[in-house]
Amino acid sequence: MDKRTRLLNAMDCKPVDRVPVTFYTHCMTKEDLEDNAVSAQLKWYHDCNMDFLCIEPDGYMEYRKGVPVQNLADWKDLKGYSRNDRYFTGQLDRAARITEGIKDGGCTYYMVFTPFTTIKHTIGGETRIMELYRENRDILTEAMKVIEENTFLLCDLLMRETGITGIFVALQNGEDWRFSKEEYEEYLSPWDRRLLAHANSLSDYNITHLCSWTGVPNNLELWKNYDYKTVNWSAGIEKDMDLRQARSFFKPNTALMGGFDNTPNGILYLGDEKQIKEHTAAQLTLAGQTGTILCGDCSVQTDQDPKKVRYVIEACEEYAVNHRR
Repeated sequence: MDKRTRLLNAMDCKPVDRVPVTFYTHCMTKEDLEDNAVSAQLKWYHDCNMDFLCIEPDGYMEYRKGVPVQNLADWKDLKGYSRNDRYFTGQLDRAARITEGIKDGGCTYYMVFTPFTTIKHTIGGETRIMELYRENRDILTEAMKVIEENTFLLCDLLMRETGITGIFVALQNGEDWRFSKEEYEEYLSPWDRRLLAHANSLSDYNITHLCSWTGVPNNLELWKNYDYKTVNWSAGIEKDMDLRQARSFFKPNTALMGGFDNTPNGILYLGDEKQIKEHTAAQLTLAGQTGTILCGDCSVQTDQDPKKVRYVIEACEEYAVNHRR
């Protein structure tokens, strides 16, 4: 089975010859970005021999650079980027050249964020965005509308011009300390749902990432009933949500993507071949081989050894042979 068929079958919850594997990572050193991270992302993909690649928007996560961004006044009357701005051309160049460079039929995905998260990334830190929100959310909302329009256009252009398979939608801000359930659903859920709907209008094979990169659990109930085909979450951080529990928590026929702690303390980073293969088999026993993709909870370490990713793939192959129906 070729890589593309294996992945799309998994996302459709159809039989596969073995469970597909991917791990995504940041490529953001000065040297990486000199080539717009293209060479670094391709090297990571080929060194690991993964089934597909999720491309990070390193260098483009911040919406505004070189100007003040810390105060509400800095976001008032925000103007969006034009089609010819580096914000668009750079990301399209990255996605197109990486997709062209894959060569072995593997699919590519490009990561995008909701407007609230984009502003958070731009100003830095996790708390300042909440201070701005409490101060005057109307100003923040108007800025978010501009960013949303640009994000939708970016998705359109990525799908139309670069050859990627789908959009990797990253959702954040679901921690209990940040919003009550009612406040999140009233304010942020509409933005989440619009982005997912737009992505789904462009591709039938998108991925939704429920991000807990800060190490703080999210209230997954906020996102449980969203319209996504494949979901990636942090089994290592979220409460009582391993692959078996997730199978019954998320909607039926949702493909599950995860199973590996992405931190420096995780089995992928620290484990030897035997430990990694045993962990892989354990995850497959929890999830089953249908509608499953093995992946990190979030971006793996930038110095992650690709050889250990290959151990995961080998373990999936061995498990498939030993558990044929």
